[in-house]
Amino acid sequence: MVASLLMAPRRRSTRRPRAPRRAGARTTLRVPDDLAGTVARYAEQHRTSTNDALIRLAYDAARRYEYEREIEELARVRQEAILRRTPVPQGIRVPSSAETTAAILAWRRGEID
Repeated sequence: MVASLLMAPRRRSTRRPRAPRRAGARTTLRVPDDLAGTVARYAEQHRTSTNDALIRLAYDAARRYEYEREIEELARVRQEAILRRTPVPQGIRVPSSAETTAAILAWRRGEID
C-alpha cells in the first residue's frame, strides 16, 4: 500500500500559473487584441501567467529602448567630434566621395589590403 501511494501519478494542475510577486505600482491595462494574442502565446510557451508574460515583454522592450538611446547619444557625441575637428592641412587633398566609395568597394573585393 505504501509503495502504491509513493508511486501514484502526479496530477498536473489545471490552474493557470501565477505571476511572481513584484514590488511596484499596481495598474490596470487594456491590452489590444493583437498584442493580447502575442502575450498569450508567450505565456503558454514559457509556462507562466499572462501578467508575467506582459511584464517580461515590457522589460525586453525597455532594454531595447535604453540601448537605442545609448546609441543615439554615442552618434551625437561622434557627430559633434567630427564637426569640431580641425581643417585639413594645406597641401593635402581629401578624396571625393566617389573615390572613397571606389576604394571601399575595392577593399571589400580584396583588391586592396
